Amino acid sequence: MTLGVGAAWHIVASSSVNCGQHGRGRYAVACQNQAVAAVLTQRRRLARLVAALAAFAVGLGALAIVEGPGRNTTYAGASSLNATLTVAAGVALILAGLVITFFGPAGLTGDLALLAGVLWFAPVLVGWDNGSPLVRSVALLAAGFTLPVLLHLVLAAPSGRLRGTVAPALVLAVYLEATLAALGLALVRHPFFDPNCWANCTDNVFLLQSLPGLARWIESADRWFIAAAAIASVLAIAWRLMTDSSPARRAQLLFALPATLLAGAVLAHTVVLQSKPVENPSQPAFQTIFIVECVAVVLLAAALVWATVRLRLQRRAVAQITANLGQAPPPGSVQTALAQAVGDPELQIAYWLAGSQRYVDAAGRPVREPAAAPGRTLTPLVRDDRRIAIVSHTAALPDLERAIGAAVRLALENERLQAETLAQLDQLRASRIRIVETGDAERRQLERDLHDGAQQHLLALSYDLRLARSQAQADGDAPTGSLLTEATVEAQAALSELRTLAHGIYPAILSEAGLAPAVATLAETAGLPVEIIAVPQRRYVPAVETAAYLFVAEGLDDAAHRNASHVTVDIVQDGEWLMITAEDDGSNRTSEFVEAADRVGALNGRLYVEPTRLRAELPCG
Repeated sequence: MTLGVGAAWHIVASSSVNCGQHGRGRYAVACQNQAVAAVLTQRRRLARLVAALAAFAVGLGALAIVEGPGRNTTYAGASSLNATLTVAAGVALILAGLVITFFGPAGLTGDLALLAGVLWFAPVLVGWDNGSPLVRSVALLAAGFTLPVLLHLVLAAPSGRLRGTVAPALVLAVYLEATLAALGLALVRHPFFDPNCWANCTDNVFLLQSLPGLARWIESADRWFIAAAAIASVLAIAWRLMTDSSPARRAQLLFALPATLLAGAVLAHTVVLQSKPVENPSQPAFQTIFIVECVAVVLLAAALVWATVRLRLQRRAVAQITANLGQAPPPGSVQTALAQAVGDPELQIAYWLAGSQRYVDAAGRPVREPAAAPGRTLTPLVRDDRRIAIVSHTAALPDLERAIGAAVRLALENERLQAETLAQLDQLRASRIRIVETGDAERRQLERDLHDGAQQHLLALSYDLRLARSQAQADGDAPTGSLLTEATVEAQAALSELRTLAHGIYPAILSEAGLAPAVATLAETAGLPVEIIAVPQRRYVPAVETAAYLFVAEGLDDAAHRNASHVTVDIVQDGEWLMITAEDDGSNRTSEFVEAADRVGALNGRLYVEPTRLRAELPCG
């Protein structure tokens, strides 16, 4: 008589408004709302407790009927095993409803479990031989809603809510059909004229006119409709298991077995009644079907209790998030802790930056706006009417925004601020990289302009001066020839200085041949001996090669100014880092290497300046 039910997900963290310290303004309203909510919660729990006690009373009454006037007209009266299973199934549902009420989230799941427990005992009241006609008639109406209520539970499992469009439509159709069938039978079925009657063959206080043919048609249509609905619910669960996320599938597996058992029992009951219209609990076929139904209900109740236990564990885990994070948690700690707490390793948090109108992750890196996917849902988080983030999580965790406590919400806000700061640092670093790259591009362009422009003009001028000198010497004009010789020497000196200047602005060999030849050339032209221990022969991105080359050049110049007798240069790659070391024997250095620090910092590298040793680490992955 049931197909399964899941416990709704809810998390309550430990931090809230301190009404003792904040008693004015909007805090007063918040405190008043908390007080009203607490009173309403207590009243609801009290009402559910009273309903549970009433359900237990119904169960005890059913047990008394089974042992006496209902021994021959009820399944429970057919054997001691049936009686035990009947009571165990109904009590298990009632206890599960109580557990959810007092230890789980407030919601419809616990109420449905309590209602299902009461309805489970309705067939026993129907078979109360010589009992109150009104009680038996009402019980007959109520028994028709047992399967619809349980079907509602299984389709709402485990979140407690009906998801999608198929499940709500199916539940609505089942409730509507059950209502029409119950009313139709109440108005036109006279038990005495029903040839298939076995439990209640005398009483129907709601009868208006006896129409046996219509009554039999309604009973048959009702059985087949419920059987089809039970099979449809199992197919819906199977579809969820195939399409939902891993945490949602794990939650659904708790209810898949009882749902399948009960659906099979309902279908088998309908098929057996086609060949044996008169239901007889003592027959093996009906006896087996009833046992399977009871076992399915007990398994369902156990799944409800276990889901509530998992919920309690999740509550405690979420409540410990802020305590375990520490004062300065690394980026992503809140997402990791929340994912572990709710059992969803695929949970992701995208933080909203209002200033730049974009989403970023905990490290400040831009991410796409999260989108819903099969088995997953999106929950926007808001604090003080400001959007904080969007959480992508399994659909098995409903009402995440309302359920997350104030302490976790504050931790999310803190991590959002941290992500915003990191995003700003990334923007600043990107800006520095663009400045460095722009400067390098200007250096290369200036070197090309000097090489292709001024140097070519000086070469042409030197050639013309040599021709003029040769002509003057041929004409015997010694003074003019002497002047032209001096001019030629000056032009050659200017050309050499221009070449040195162009090489210092940006060496062409660096872009053409790479870092190793460029450093070797730099060592050959240095003003002091340079020993190169190692230089990788591979090529790197231009920004890294330029930074490494200029770092070595600046180190050699600084060593020469400090009267060093020699310099040792070592460049090695360690994983994704390029390590550049320049060590000399000069006096202690006093310069701060601002330009090198800016260039290395722009590449997100590290610079270490010691008295006679320089070290730079550049990312080169």
